[in-house]
Amino acid sequence: MPSKKALIRRPDPRLAEGLLTHLERTPVDVELALRQWEAYVAALDAHGWETLEVEPADDCPDSVFVEDAVVVFRNVALIARPGAEARRGETPGVEEAVARLGCSVNWIREPGTLDGGDVLKIGDTVYVGRGGRTDAEGV
Repeated sequence: MPSKKALIRRPDPRLAEGLLTHLERTPVDVELALRQWEAYVAALDAHGWETLEVEPADDCPDSVFVEDAVVVFRNVALIARPGAEARRGETPGVEEAVARLGCSVNWIREPGTLDGGDVLKIGDTVYVGRGGRTDAEGV
């Protein structure tokens, strides 16, 4: 039976400064984002998920998106090496969290880059998109 554990990280106060690639910047209401995050955590709890809060990543506005920093498949955690250098500070806290869960921890090594948001798992098949933040070595 699949685990019902979810890594979560509170939105950074600088969330509005997060990276954008293909969109125009629009104002972000950080207080609203925090309320939405709290509702998200409550929904996970209401549906039987155990949440593990990851330590804040100082000066990483996008760090709330934990799924970009790590890919977990069964008991194996792959710590990403973000293609956006500004996001690399997000991974140490995530690494500690998955180690606490007892996962086998592995890493994308330089020069490879991988953004967990470029990974899709369907059953036992893993698809990885190559592009601006994930390169061939990361795949």
